[in-house]
Amino acid sequence: MGISLKRLEKKKLDLGINKLSDAGIDVERWLAMCDADPTTMQRLVSVWPVRLSSFVHDAKTVCGILGLPNNCKEETPKAADGEVVVWYGCWTLGELVATGKVVNYLSKEREAWKAPAGYYHTRIPVPASNRLTWDEQAGDEKQSLLARLYAAFQALPTPVGATALAAHLGVTGEDLLKGNFCRCAEALPDGNHAALNVYEGRVLVDRYWDDGPDGYVFLGAARKSDTLKS
Repeated sequence: MGISLKRLEKKKLDLGINKLSDAGIDVERWLAMCDADPTTMQRLVSVWPVRLSSFVHDAKTVCGILGLPNNCKEETPKAADGEVVVWYGCWTLGELVATGKVVNYLSKEREAWKAPAGYYHTRIPVPASNRLTWDEQAGDEKQSLLARLYAAFQALPTPVGATALAAHLGVTGEDLLKGNFCRCAEALPDGNHAALNVYEGRVLVDRYWDDGPDGYVFLGAARKSDTLKS
C-alpha cells in the first residue's frame, strides 16, 4: 500500500495532536483521562512523544508570593521536562495557612506538618497516575507507578505541594492540577491520604473520599535537590 500501518498510525496521531492543540486541550491530560488498558496506553505513548512544560520558582519569587522570609542558601537548580522546581523553606502547614494562600480542612494538629528546607523537583501531578489506588500509585515500593517510572521520586509532602501550587498560581495564574486532586505522602488515621486541590485562587488541603481509584485523583511526587552553595 506504500504507507506502512505504523506510519499511518503516526500520521493519525499527529493529526489528533494538532486538533487537540487547536482546541486548547492538553494532550497529557487527555491521555490520563483515556480508558485505555495499560498495554494500549504504552503503545500510544511510545508513538506519540509529548513534551511537557517545566518551571522553576526560585526562593526570591516563592518568598515574595507567600510573604515569608527568604533563608535560602542553595543554588537554583534546573527543571527537567515535566518538572516544577520550587523553593520550600521548612515552613509548617500552619505557617502556609497563615499566608492566606492555603486553607486547611484537616484537623488543626496537621498544621505541624513540615519537610526539610530546600529546592524540590516536583511532578504535580504525576502523568497517568489517576484511576489507580494509593498502592498502585506509590504505596507498593517495588510495583507502584512511582517505583517503576520515577524511582528517584517519593510521594509529595503536603507542605511542599501546597507551596508549589501556591507559587505556581501566583506566578502564572494557572492551577497545576487543572481542577483535579492530588494525593500526598501523609497518611491520616482513617487510612486515607492528605490531598490537595486549588479553588478560587487558594490551595486547599483536605482528604479525598478514600484511597481507591478515581479519575480526578492523581499522585503528587517530589525529590529534594542537592544544591548547597560552596
